[in-house]
Amino acid sequence: MNIAIPTALTQPGGAGSTAAGAAWLESVPALVERAAQRWQLQVGEPFGVGTASWTAPATTADGTPVVLKISFPHDEARYEAVALALWRGSAAVELLAHEADDWALLMRRAHPGTPLLATPGTPEERIEACLGVLANLHQAPIADVGVPILREVAQRWVAVASERATRWHGLLAQHTGIVTRGIDLLRAFAADTAAPTVLLHGDLNPGNLILDDPGTPHWLAIDPKPMLGDPAYELWPVLSQIDDPFEYPDPVAVLMPRLLTASQALALPARRAALWACARTVESVLWQLDTWPTPDRQSAAMAWLSEAQIWAGIADTLPPA
Repeated sequence: MNIAIPTALTQPGGAGSTAAGAAWLESVPALVERAAQRWQLQVGEPFGVGTASWTAPATTADGTPVVLKISFPHDEARYEAVALALWRGSAAVELLAHEADDWALLMRRAHPGTPLLATPGTPEERIEACLGVLANLHQAPIADVGVPILREVAQRWVAVASERATRWHGLLAQHTGIVTRGIDLLRAFAADTAAPTVLLHGDLNPGNLILDDPGTPHWLAIDPKPMLGDPAYELWPVLSQIDDPFEYPDPVAVLMPRLLTASQALALPARRAALWACARTVESVLWQLDTWPTPDRQSAAMAWLSEAQIWAGIADTLPPA
């Protein structure tokens, strides 16, 4: 088989831009061939999207359209198969088989599989689609599922983010207030045992919703990074990435009604969702500074601190949960 490697995997930000990722890319052709033999697949050209996995359309021996996914081994992808199996094709792509040792998944292919942002619709309509998917995903059974616990993950983030904030203190000197608040929020979330617990998608950004239309159009989630924890954690990418609300003249006037709508739809405290958005934005900035320490990436990451400040300001206007 002639296995193409999409540029999304080799360019900066892709898995192949690290030493471990480059070594994994060399193994991808063999992993794809093993999967094709294991599941008797005819594999097509890779989709060319995604920075941490090789994915391609394929067909089984009986003609079933499927998707083959080979993930770069990393903790966030470790429990994808567990979550997909629990969701059983309800609001998420259906898992048909997986091979843990190869980090390989076989999933039923959605048709037409169009990403949410590539379909007509207003930001409000797209947010509604995301919220409908989240509402369904959060109904999954959660007893003894073995996925990471958000509170424990947040506690690890506190330690890592604190170390990164110290290391990048010179660059962050004028932003210590919001950086400290973000880390303090992570610490508070890690210690909070009273929050509700659901099976989280973990990364439901608009790029992770695709259209399936077997006669009744509906949206399916892909690429989960599942955890058990507070459903308010999920709203940050939904509200921040449907478009760029921070490019509007008054971002608060755009974000506040979106936040209140989402809060009502999922029965979540709006202030808590805004605080999670602030904390996650700060954690992401510190991760970006460490992962891509180049001037252009640093500048882009630092711009996010103003977004964290906006989320903090929104939270401060809302009543406590």
